[in-house]
Amino acid sequence: MYAVVTLQDSDEVMVAPSHWLSTDKKQSYWPPFRSPEKCMEAVQNRVKPETGGKTWEKLNISFHKESVSFDKAKEGQKEITEQKERSFLLATGFPGVLKRQRLESTQEMSKNPLHPTPSTSRMSADDKKELLQMLGDIKSMVQENSAMLKKLLKDNTVSEAPSSTSVLSKDIKTNLNLPLKTFDDVDRIERELNTAASRKKYVKYLSMFGGFGPRDIIKNIMQKVLTDDLAKEFNWQGRGDKRPFSQLILADVIRDAAFRRNVIRVDCENEIKKYLSYRADRLRKKPREQGGIGPVVPNVIAATSVDDDEEMDEEEIWKLLAD
Repeated sequence: MYAVVTLQDSDEVMVAPSHWLSTDKKQSYWPPFRSPEKCMEAVQNRVKPETGGKTWEKLNISFHKESVSFDKAKEGQKEITEQKERSFLLATGFPGVLKRQRLESTQEMSKNPLHPTPSTSRMSADDKKELLQMLGDIKSMVQENSAMLKKLLKDNTVSEAPSSTSVLSKDIKTNLNLPLKTFDDVDRIERELNTAASRKKYVKYLSMFGGFGPRDIIKNIMQKVLTDDLAKEFNWQGRGDKRPFSQLILADVIRDAAFRRNVIRVDCENEIKKYLSYRADRLRKKPREQGGIGPVVPNVIAATSVDDDEEMDEEEIWKLLAD
């Protein structure tokens, strides 16, 4: 048996073997592997939840359903993910899609006034049972998403209006040892982030830093995580002589923290790419800005180094031209 669950820390809908779940189905063992392929293999093969004789850590979950096969569970995962996305659009002010669908349906009925409306009295017992099940699922989904929305609103209110309960204690901040200054610091934090409790602590701390839109939020988070001198040694994919930031557990933590500030995964990654390339460019330009002597490069844009998968936006180009 396989279960479809939501990992509460990351809000991701996942498939897990049923024997990984606790009796009350509120927690599940989860593999500590960094590779998604290795995690998927462990799930599909229903392996024992331990590595080298050491039992995996349990994560808090929300249980959705169980299926007899992995393929059926994957179908359930897809359905629930799509339901969450639709609910998120509704909760964040995008009900226009559903309104348009209802309008199109009304217009279609007006064009075919003689088309009979389905009646539950003509439905078979199985169809009625399926309809009731769908309505029950919708009700559960609405309740779950209402709780999620209340949590989001509460988190935003807490972050916007700092109080004694919204700010982590000074001791906790000190123990995080940020920003990172060296590769040794990066290796240290990667080892530290191998535990769910540590990841949760870092996500909670970094999600405190807001801003006006994805760019400001990611900039504020990245400045708390890396010094400029260390940031210039990374790019997203690790092209050239740079290290790959995308392969760090720290990148997942930043994505989770940004998601709490309503920054979706794609926007988060794009802004991290821009931030890393822009930091490197700024450090190369510092000697000239501080009065150093150096040749004037006519084509400023061509002289800057940007990864093939990273693009500067119009505002950054104008900043470079102004310099």
